Amino acid sequence: MRPWTTGGSTPPARAGRRSAAALALGLTVTLLGGPGHAQTRGTQQTPGGTLPGATLESVLGVARQLSPELAARALDADAARARVGIAGSLPDPTVRVMSDEMPRSSGRRENMMIYSFEQEIPLWGRRDLRRQAARAEVSQMTAQAQAADAELVEKVKVAFARYYAAYQAARRAADQRQALQGVAQVARERYAQGRGEQTEVFRAEVEATRVSAEILRLEASLRSAQGQLNALLNRSPDASLAAPERLRPLPDARALDVARLIERARASSPSLAADAAAVGGAETNRVLTERNWYPDVTLGASAIDRGSYGPTGYQAWIGMKVPLQWGLREAQQREAGAQAGAARARYEAREQQIRGDLADAAAGAEGSRRTVDLIRRRLLPQAEALVRSGTAGYAVGRVDLGTVLRAQADLVGFRLQLLSAEFDGQRQVAAIERLVGGDL
Repeated sequence: MRPWTTGGSTPPARAGRRSAAALALGLTVTLLGGPGHAQTRGTQQTPGGTLPGATLESVLGVARQLSPELAARALDADAARARVGIAGSLPDPTVRVMSDEMPRSSGRRENMMIYSFEQEIPLWGRRDLRRQAARAEVSQMTAQAQAADAELVEKVKVAFARYYAAYQAARRAADQRQALQGVAQVARERYAQGRGEQTEVFRAEVEATRVSAEILRLEASLRSAQGQLNALLNRSPDASLAAPERLRPLPDARALDVARLIERARASSPSLAADAAAVGGAETNRVLTERNWYPDVTLGASAIDRGSYGPTGYQAWIGMKVPLQWGLREAQQREAGAQAGAARARYEAREQQIRGDLADAAAGAEGSRRTVDLIRRRLLPQAEALVRSGTAGYAVGRVDLGTVLRAQADLVGFRLQLLSAEFDGQRQVAAIERLVGGDL
């Protein structure tokens, strides 16, 4: 029999059972403490205000404001709008100043000055067509800017979901270590009271050490997720982030109907809009190329200054380029026709790709939603009940340590599976929202 000391009139076995029961109660609370039971951190402040990271909205605002890609796209659209005015302008006129000799059959050579002005004037609606092509480019650049914004939003949504999952996984592992430390303490109490084996103590301590190693891996994953999110926010990789509070709820099955998503993508997808604008611009360029068979005209006028040797003279003329290079213009037409056909093919390919991507992402999101619902409604309550039962049984010696450890490991495993399913669902929903051009 192992030595024990008395403390009042309570028998040692009863005191041991009370001590173990108290530890088991604390252990059960720790084991069952999910994300909703954890203590919420205080708001982290910086001199400029609240840190981003608590919610998706907080990081999206910063990402859009500081994104160099979006700034470049906006400038490209501004440049395209400026080209509309350029396309509708007349070319610069030509002014010539020429010195020549007056025509004389004899006598001294006399000089005269000729001042001329020439202006090329596009005909056959070319200026309107050029403006139309420039407007199509504006539409394309604007749609591409919207597509870049949608891609950035998708990346931020996925990065935030990964940050949330990594943060919660690290916390769950820390809770698991604390719980295993409590198990080890109960095992030591039982061993000291002669009601347990020393191998149980070693086994519980080994499990706690194993979880400590897992925490190191999860903390590295958390730092990686923070670095990726900070990169999208144009911040230093090790910049502080607020603790993530929640994820967006996954949409229901009706919002994930593929037919409705495809129709919405056709109406509002920025990628499709950019390709449609490219088709319009290519068709306009094709028509403009056909007009190259019809020449523009050049109008000119000049004044002749003969000084004191004769009256001022005037000239006027009209000129045009003769389209003799038939091979050149035929090649230009073939090029413009091929470019228009390629633009239409790219639009059809994009639409086909979007249909396939939407079907895949919607199926994945629906599967993740069902998995999350199953884990929350059935697996977690069952695992929590098993932990409560096993912990209570171990405290009074009716359940062995292996059963408690397996129940605890299963509970933590289900919570990590829940985080993984939530992350996968958020990733799929973000891809759907990029494809359709807006939130579900």
